[in-house]
Amino acid sequence: MAPGIASRACSVALFLAAALLVGAGCEDPSMKFNRQGLAYYAAGDYTRARAAFEEAVSISPGVGEYYFNRGVCEQAIGNWDLAILNYEMATKLSPRIVAAFNNAAQCCIEKGDPQKAQEWLLTGTRVNPINGEAFINVGKFYEARDDMASTKLWMAKAVAADPESARAHLAYANILLKTGDRQKGIEELRKSLDLNPVQPDVSARLTDLAPSGAQLPPPKPQTQ
Repeated sequence: MAPGIASRACSVALFLAAALLVGAGCEDPSMKFNRQGLAYYAAGDYTRARAAFEEAVSISPGVGEYYFNRGVCEQAIGNWDLAILNYEMATKLSPRIVAAFNNAAQCCIEKGDPQKAQEWLLTGTRVNPINGEAFINVGKFYEARDDMASTKLWMAKAVAADPESARAHLAYANILLKTGDRQKGIEELRKSLDLNPVQPDVSARLTDLAPSGAQLPPPKPQTQ
């Protein structure tokens, strides 16, 4: 698979790991290589990006984000097994990197092993039980297989796990509307908009879905 195609299968959000301090106010030198890697990746030079992240890993082998970043490069190049190894290390060091579980699952799918992909995604939910994104990823896995009942179940779990997540409510709304539950879908769209009012696409959808002449309630005021 061409690098451009492979890269779309992985998370595009690389991590700019928190600066590690050594000595008196000195930045960990691994940060320099991480920034270089981010710049190379943004330019589409995955080989140089990988080399930079390798330097970061060699200097600070305990930072899970660096392994994740290197894994994203391997995935973009099409080295599925190496990508999975890096994601595995990332999840051991920084289990809250939900994207690492999802990206590893995508690599397994590319390898033709959906069962292993499912295992990665389910592990992500067990390790991150209150992160709605982990549950959304499982829902998307089932949606890609046209299993709408399971998709709806996992999107509902995403909302239950993270009720303050606008993305979780939006994902649940999308599957509800897709499966014909218009009223409940509109309710979930409104909840998503209440949590994050800056969603012009969601506002437009609510306007289109509202019955003729109906007045949509304004978003709830946001408190500090």
